[in-house]
Parts: sequence; structure tokens; C-alpha cells
Amino acid sequence: MPEPDRDASSERVDEKERTVEIESFAARLERLISVKKHDDGRPYTKPEIAEEMGRQGLKVSKSHLYGLLNGTSKPSLEVAQDLAEYFGVELEYFGNGERGREIQAQYELLAKFSAQGVLDVAFRASALPPDKLSSVLDYIEFQTSRQTGDNPTSG
Repeated sequence: MPEPDRDASSERVDEKERTVEIESFAARLERLISVKKHDDGRPYTKPEIAEEMGRQGLKVSKSHLYGLLNGTSKPSLEVAQDLAEYFGVELEYFGNGERGREIQAQYELLAKFSAQGVLDVAFRASALPPDKLSSVLDYIEFQTSRQTGDNPTSG
């Protein structure tokens, strides 16, 4: 039996749905870990995070944390809540809904800022809405490319 004709708009929607990648729980957790720093700017290690969570009565052991990060363990709701509490994010950060994607975008930008050695700017910028954060990052990238292109000593 032949398949009913589909209009072009439904084909575009299907193609868009296929190209949307859902980031893994592990990638989201790894991003949070990457932006967590000691007061002196040193990054926290994964064992330090597990130990600190244990001291706070949160239910994530070192082995379970590593399992979550390498994808061999799935988080329970309680573990996801504990991680959200520990990292100071909304539980929705770990979700796939619109609000979750907004929060993830903010933390992705925060991680980029943090990796560039401007943690203090990153924390201040984290209060901005995602579109404003994206504009700030675009501006920084634009200025960086201009500076590199305008540098007479560059090859």
C-alpha cells in the first residue's frame, strides 16, 4: 500500500527533528564540573566533588559520579536533584525541555568563559538571559578575530 503524500512543510519538520541532537546527561554534568572552581581558581577534581557532596549528605559516591560521566550509570530523580542542588542549578538543567535548553545554553557559555580564564566575568554574565550571553560571546569572538587579523606581527 503506497504511503500517503506528505507536503514539503512536514518533510522540513521531520528533517529538523532528525538534526536536533540531545546532549547526554554526562555532557551536561561534565560542563557543570568544568565551571566549578576553588576560591583560588583551581578546578575541582571529580573525587573532590564526590567527597564534598558526601559531606553535604548528597547521595553521589565517587564511583557513581564516574559512572554518570562515562554513561554506564543512569541518574535517579533523587541523584539528579542532589546534583542540581550541589551545583546550584535548576533541576530542569538536566532536562530536554525548552527551559532545560535555555539553562544549558547559559552554562555552555559560562564554561566557555571559564575556559578562557575569565571566571569573574563568567559569573557576572551567568545572570544574563541566553540571548544576551550569546551576544557577549559573539562580540568577544569578533573582537578576537579582529585583533588577530589587525596584528601586523602575525604571519
